[in-house]
Amino acid sequence: MSRHEKPTSRRDFLREGLRSLVNAGFGGVFEKLERVSELMERGEPKPAPLMPILSCETRALHPLLETGSLSLETCGAVLNELDIQGVSLSDRHLSSLHPRYLENLRETFHRHGIAITGVMVSEPVNLNEEASLSRRLDELIERLQAAMILQAPLIRVHLSGEREEELFERSAQFLQRLLPEARRRRVRLTLENREGVGKRPEMLVHLVRVLDPRWVGVCYDFGHGAPERIYDAARMLAPYAFHVHAKSFAFDPRGEETTLEYGRILSILRLASYVGAISIEYAGEEDPLEGVRKTRDLIRRHWRAY
Repeated sequence: MSRHEKPTSRRDFLREGLRSLVNAGFGGVFEKLERVSELMERGEPKPAPLMPILSCETRALHPLLETGSLSLETCGAVLNELDIQGVSLSDRHLSSLHPRYLENLRETFHRHGIAITGVMVSEPVNLNEEASLSRRLDELIERLQAAMILQAPLIRVHLSGEREEELFERSAQFLQRLLPEARRRRVRLTLENREGVGKRPEMLVHLVRVLDPRWVGVCYDFGHGAPERIYDAARMLAPYAFHVHAKSFAFDPRGEETTLEYGRILSILRLASYVGAISIEYAGEEDPLEGVRKTRDLIRRHWRAY
C-alpha cells in the first residue's frame, strides 16, 4: 500500500474474506482466508495462555451430576481430593450463563485450587440449517462470554453438515464470523476430531491452518476416529491441539487402558511440545470417580509432568 492509499478497516477485511469464501471454490479458500488472517493480525489481542495441568471433563462426572449426588459447586472439592488441578465444563451442566452465577462458580472452583480449562459446547451447529445459523452464532458468542468470565482459555464447538467440500467452506465462513468475537474476549476456538468437519484429521488441520492457528485449534480426543488411524491421527492433530480429552473406557490388571495405548499417544503429544490441559473423560461402566482416578494414574505413569 502506498503512503497515499487509505488503510483498509478491519470490517473491510472481514467483508473481503467472507466475499472471497462465497466466490471461491474449495481450492481457493486457503489463500484467501490466509490473506484475511494476515491483514487482521496487527493490533489484535493475544489469546489467553493455555494451562499445562491435569483436568477433568464434567462429562466424565455426568452420572453423578445428573442424579444430584454431585453438583458443580461441590465438584471443586472432589477434584482437589483427587489431586486434579483443572476442570472443563460442559455447557449442559451450567444452570445459567448469567455473569453473577458464572463469577460465583469460578470463585468456588478457585477456592479449591481448580482452574477452568475450557467450556465445551454440547449442541452441534448444523451448517445446512441456514435459518438457525444466526441464532447459533449468538449462542456461541454467549459461550465465549461465559468462558471469559470463567477465565477459561477456550471453547469447543462442533460443526456438522453435508458433503465434505461444502462443509469445509461453510465451516470456514461460520468460524470467520465468530473469530472477531473470540479475539475480543481472548478466548480460543477449538474443534474436536469427531463427526462433521472434524471427522477427517486432514480436513481439520487444513481448516485450522487457513483460519488462524493462534486462535483456532484442535480439541484432540483420544477415543475418536477410525481405530486403524488412531495414532496417525494423533500425529497429525497434536501440533494443533489446544485441549486434550483423555478418553478411557476400561482398564486391565496393570491399570492400562484396554483399547488405547496411552503411552504411545502421550509420547506423540510430548514430541509435539503440547502445553495445554490433559482433561480426563472417563466413559466406562465403573463408578465415575474410580474411572477418573484410574485415568489420572495412567496419565501420570506415562507423563509425570501432569
